Amino acid sequence: MNTTTVGGVRITCHGHSSVSFEYGGLVIYVDPYVLPRGAKPADLVLHTHGHFDHCVPAPSILKPNTTLIASPSCKHPGQSVSPGQSFKLGSITIQAVQAYNPSKQFHPRGTGVGYILAFGSSPPVRVYVAGDTDRIQEMAGYKCDVAILPIGGTYTMDMAEAASAVADIKPKVVVPYHYNYLSDLRIDPAEFKRLVAQSSPSTDVRILL
Repeated sequence: MNTTTVGGVRITCHGHSSVSFEYGGLVIYVDPYVLPRGAKPADLVLHTHGHFDHCVPAPSILKPNTTLIASPSCKHPGQSVSPGQSFKLGSITIQAVQAYNPSKQFHPRGTGVGYILAFGSSPPVRVYVAGDTDRIQEMAGYKCDVAILPIGGTYTMDMAEAASAVADIKPKVVVPYHYNYLSDLRIDPAEFKRLVAQSSPSTDVRILL
């Protein structure tokens, strides 16, 4: 099953780094590179950065009033957003946060973003979608109930780094993604679950891919 629900927020991992959220009658997609046939139309599409497997046109889910938000490196149409900026869609607040590789060439700082989505209020359910990033120092300040983290390595955090990031962020739930779709990112997510159990035993690991 590639879907889970946390506090009324329905989270679906479609493959690779493509995620959708359903809440309060609204549908949000992040990096819709992989989509099922008959995917629901989007009220909001978020792109994390400009690489081919993240910032892609997805006409099958667009409506006339769909809002498109993208990092500065994404060349497709949409409102550009940088870390620290935030905006609202109904009862959902979306904040762009840092996402980068400190010591790799793939994702320089300033070219991509992650997102923290706060659904509802009293209190909100906060979901962090990391995008393509390594473990970075800013993560210790990201408060969330759910963290969706890349674990594939090479271009992003590997499993060990991601487990350390979980210890930094301290979410109630972590969902691994960005693995086992592209041919060079083949790993066993059960190993990630084992690592998290060692360092952050109170965090619930939900494997959706």
